[in-house]
Amino acid sequence: INGIAETKIYFVSNRTGSKEIWVMDYDGANQHAVTHLDTVSMSPRISPDGSRVAFSSLGNDGWAIRMFSLDLGRAVGFPAGTAGGSNLSPAWSADGTKLAFSSARSGHPEIWAADAGGGNLHQMTSFGADVSPVWNPRTGAQLAFVSGRTGEPQIYVMDQDGANVQRMTDSGYAISPSWSSNGGMLAFSWNRKYGPGDPGGQDIYVMDIASKKWLQATHEAGNNDFPSWSPDGRHIVF
Repeated sequence: INGIAETKIYFVSNRTGSKEIWVMDYDGANQHAVTHLDTVSMSPRISPDGSRVAFSSLGNDGWAIRMFSLDLGRAVGFPAGTAGGSNLSPAWSADGTKLAFSSARSGHPEIWAADAGGGNLHQMTSFGADVSPVWNPRTGAQLAFVSGRTGEPQIYVMDQDGANVQRMTDSGYAISPSWSSNGGMLAFSWNRKYGPGDPGGQDIYVMDIASKKWLQATHEAGNNDFPSWSPDGRHIVF
């Protein structure tokens, strides 16, 4: 499995006047824009084979999931991500054949999934306020996601058919889950003290899925968000 020196980082930058998807080497070299849409694009996710980037983008019809082929150097169709409501935070399955995302096409945000070509669209959750899915990259049988079904956002895990929903965080304000390559850990952003009188600030945490034991990776240094694992699971970028 590639270490960080053999990987690239996809990110969002507004240095050209609009938020576009960019890519760079692991050390910050060779930075260049992938998209040139002159709008707001977010949440880039690279396919497991490195051939396509899925992302959320604001268009005339609202937020849509869009796809960019790195092999072809142009956008390609993903019809499931453009129909009604806000469509956000795409995530690839482990084998690259499916894409999960959050969509409000039913009236409130739920987790949906479709084939990589945009077919076989189906709804996975039905509780409302479910966003930010991410697939277990080892098994492809589970997804982690964020839900506000009990109040403030918390991290949950479920089977890919929507069964066996488990709440992983027990308090505060938890968002942006990212699953390690070995399938055993989640990284996420968590404000454990969130509430009245809270001075603010989110830190990156790592949790062992089986035991729900966690480790705090950053400490009281402003807001830390959007963690992402290196392919070998030894580093986190955020």
